[in-house]
Amino acid sequence: MKFHVNVNEINYGLGMVTRAIAVRPVKQAYECVLIETNPQGLLLTCTDGEITIKTQISSSVNEEGEILLPAKLFNELMHKQSSGDAEIDIDEKGRALILASGSKANMVGMSTEDFPLITDITAGSQVKLSSGRFKRAISHVMFAVSGDEGHKVLTGVLMEIGAAETRLVGLDGFKLSLQRIEAENKVPADREYMTAIIPGRVMNELSKMLPDEDDKEVTLVFNQTHVMISFDQVKMYSSLLTGEFIDYRHVLPTQHDTEVLTEKTPFLEALERCSLIAREGKNNLITLNIQENLIIMTSRAERGDVKEDLPVLTNGAPLRISFNSNYLTEVIRNVEGEKMRLCFKTNISPCLVLPEQGSQYSYMVLPVRTFD
Repeated sequence: MKFHVNVNEINYGLGMVTRAIAVRPVKQAYECVLIETNPQGLLLTCTDGEITIKTQISSSVNEEGEILLPAKLFNELMHKQSSGDAEIDIDEKGRALILASGSKANMVGMSTEDFPLITDITAGSQVKLSSGRFKRAISHVMFAVSGDEGHKVLTGVLMEIGAAETRLVGLDGFKLSLQRIEAENKVPADREYMTAIIPGRVMNELSKMLPDEDDKEVTLVFNQTHVMISFDQVKMYSSLLTGEFIDYRHVLPTQHDTEVLTEKTPFLEALERCSLIAREGKNNLITLNIQENLIIMTSRAERGDVKEDLPVLTNGAPLRISFNSNYLTEVIRNVEGEKMRLCFKTNISPCLVLPEQGSQYSYMVLPVRTFD
């Protein structure tokens, strides 16, 4: 096996596929990158047994073949090379000779027989989305995904595919993020929407891998157990999470008695100042005292207290409500746009955070019951 490849090209490919390498691989083959020649050049593949990433890169192939090379070592070695071309020659015993810009290195490879065969999903539900919009939606939903492995289904992101939009939902029992992406999708006539629960790790890696451009496309193909995600020359495969996701529609408030319209930046700045004191207290609490066109934000601890007066626009009854400062801050940081609406029912009911106009997102955060 012998080929010539551009160093920047193979570094891009290795940067993509090595994201599938686990911290503690359960098999020696899972520590490796599979390099295969094909008519288009080279196909690079890494897997941890649950997540697999493939990418196609261009290459001048002199001798066809396939080999497993230590993924992290090969990746680090190639990233230390200068720009230009590299020549890689693998002999019949799996020893790789790597020549690049005056550098010469040898690496011991492995047979590919223990590497799993990963095939495309050819039958299933399909959705096409703007890469940039999908990437932003993922980035705004991940903070609400649970890290509790005891509730495995909540460690994933619920994807709902309807005829006019795709929804991403993350929730952990204290906060919720719902992101809507307008898209025309093909949905069976007998169903309102199609659903899948994608592992949080997959979505987190996607948020780093996907192109930022809105005019680029990403395609997701689902069957009952797996998903295949394709963009540019990259394909990502993963098993889906099984189980019943919480019915978020029954969790989201549908009515409110108090509504606040405020600018995000001054609200968040006041919130972060209050959080400095709140974190010194036992309960990490911030209290909002909502009056006519005014929010008085306070927090207290043994080491001090802080009070912030925020001019806002209000509609409805006055209200005093408290939150865990971390949860409320996470929600507000993920708001898109300069203005937002905060909707309340009672001081023990969830707070709903919505855009000033439209419905591109909905956030929810639970309050903390206080007795002062």
